[in-house]
Amino acid sequence: DSDFISHWNNSSEQLSSWKKYFQSNQSLLRQVIFNIKKISGIKNFALSNIPIYLITVPYSKDKEINAWFSWTTKETFIVVEIPFGLKIPKDSFPLGVLVHEFFHLMIRKNKKLFLKIDEISKKNEKILLSKSDGMPRKMFLEELIVSSFIPEGYLYEKVFYTKVFPCTIKPKSLLDWRKFIAFYSRDISKDYVDNTQVIDDRYIKNLVKIIKTVK
Repeated sequence: DSDFISHWNNSSEQLSSWKKYFQSNQSLLRQVIFNIKKISGIKNFALSNIPIYLITVPYSKDKEINAWFSWTTKETFIVVEIPFGLKIPKDSFPLGVLVHEFFHLMIRKNKKLFLKIDEISKKNEKILLSKSDGMPRKMFLEELIVSSFIPEGYLYEKVFYTKVFPCTIKPKSLLDWRKFIAFYSRDISKDYVDNTQVIDDRYIKNLVKIIKTVK
């Protein structure tokens, strides 16, 4: 089928270009991973041991890539979804999206931190569920913790020289919440990144306090 062959060739070419993009930025990726290891309290994390799968999404209207991770006892990997035809941007945002997923994996390696997030989310279940639009409380809180650093937060700003996007509107979607939290937690995020402090009760409870300001 000529249509299939044409699509296959175009997809292969696109994925090859994106693969080169990520490979050419390995030094930046390692720099950010180094910072994340510090603030997540992880000493050993082998970047090369985590498979990254790039896939094209034929009918997506997204203007940016999406990524997600899998964490099981048998296998851990990251999938990067690239809308078909999406060109490589001049900025480093896709790197931030990819590192965001590595951050989630590192949190899972620090069992103490992972359980602490669950504990605080449980204590604040009512407020978190009222804002999460159906997302489980712990997942919602963890998502905002990660986003407060990267790609919306201060760590992205520090490594990629891009200012944290001001977000003062009342958040409705998860993306709104990510930007909102990143903006209002910038000072404490900067403190933890610049002083290599491990995420703790104080940091997580500060984010919950910010969430509670939204009525």
